[in-house]
Amino acid sequence: MKKIQLRGWMLGACIMTGIAFSPITIGKEPDSYPQITVDKISIDDYSKLHPNEGIPPSSQEEEQAFMEKLQEQRKLELENNLIRAKLEKELAELRAEIEKLRLQREMLALKWEIEQDEMTKECAQELIKLNTQKEQIMAEVALSQAKLAQSMEDFNKVYTNMQNQTLLLKSTIDQVKTEIEETKIQKERKNYADGTPTYLDDPLLPDGTLVISDRSVALNGVITPWKASYVADSITYFNNKDQHKPIFILIENSPGGSAMAGQYILQTMHNSTAPVYVVVKGFAASMAALITTLAPKSYAYPNSMILHHQPWTFTGGNLRELKEDVAFLQQWWERLGGMVAKKMKISLDKLDKLLYEKSSKGDWMEFADNAKKHHWVDYIITDVRDTATRELPDSSNYTAKKYFTDYFSSMDTSRQDDNGKVYLPQLAANDFYYLYNLDNRYQVLRK
Repeated sequence: MKKIQLRGWMLGACIMTGIAFSPITIGKEPDSYPQITVDKISIDDYSKLHPNEGIPPSSQEEEQAFMEKLQEQRKLELENNLIRAKLEKELAELRAEIEKLRLQREMLALKWEIEQDEMTKECAQELIKLNTQKEQIMAEVALSQAKLAQSMEDFNKVYTNMQNQTLLLKSTIDQVKTEIEETKIQKERKNYADGTPTYLDDPLLPDGTLVISDRSVALNGVITPWKASYVADSITYFNNKDQHKPIFILIENSPGGSAMAGQYILQTMHNSTAPVYVVVKGFAASMAALITTLAPKSYAYPNSMILHHQPWTFTGGNLRELKEDVAFLQQWWERLGGMVAKKMKISLDKLDKLLYEKSSKGDWMEFADNAKKHHWVDYIITDVRDTATRELPDSSNYTAKKYFTDYFSSMDTSRQDDNGKVYLPQLAANDFYYLYNLDNRYQVLRK
């Protein structure tokens, strides 16, 4: 760029100073440049060369000065020609370079145009390809949307159908449940007998049938304080409900039990406003026999068994303690046995004598039809009509475990070993077991 600017400046300088250029071939380097020589010229020659400048001076000094000036001018002309030749060469080179640059620019422009055309074609082809892909994708999307719409329609149909089937199934299930419930209710209903309990002031019918109601409480197994509380509370409840209808204590099998518990039952019976009757269906011994004999009224099957004896209990200690325990038992016997003897219309001594006349152990046992002769039971019955039993019995309530639990009052407080010994819970102070203990089967748990 600096070279072009320099050459341009020199060309401008030559034009401004009036220097003429000699002909030269553009683009060709001359073999040699002309040598500048200043020859002497005549006035005529000068006049021919410069007709407009007039006649040169005539004096020798002037002529000499004029000639020097003329020679100087000639020298300058030659130098100008030389500079012109150089400038023309440089100009030619500059023009050649400019032409070359123009050609390069045209080539670059052409190349750019070609590349642009190619890029345009490629872009057009790519655009066509993309448009084709777009159209294909749009077609696929439209097809997918159509399939989705169809699928949704099918799904909605299936879903609606499933909902209808679900509702139908639910309705069927509800109907089946209702039928099952109705069947269960009918089945359960079959387990219940129609009617209501019968309440009679005199429950014994002329044919010997005893009619009992739901105002009854069972007294089975060993009589314990908590079992006596249950019986007593039941009597109290029935009194609060009705003070006139009879209450029944049902004994199926009881060997007796706690003396104080039995006394609590007796006291509750005698204090009851409603009459309390005892029914012996199987076996009543010891404290259970006392409750039977001393009841306001008692009933028993002819083959039921009733056993009376003197107090028998578990004890231990020194001689003094044993004497005190015997004296304590004697007092209990005078109170309890005295009431039995009074019911039999004999003395207590007579009762003691009869006990050991019937058994060496003093265990006097009689069937109910014979016990009636001794006033141990008031009435012999032929049948018991339980009008309170309105539900079909459940077999799960009739197992050995259930029987053991009910008989001995509590599985948690009673134990039985491998030898058949039954260990009863300890009682409170001054209480003792008044029960029929065959072969010392019953033992008291020792802490």
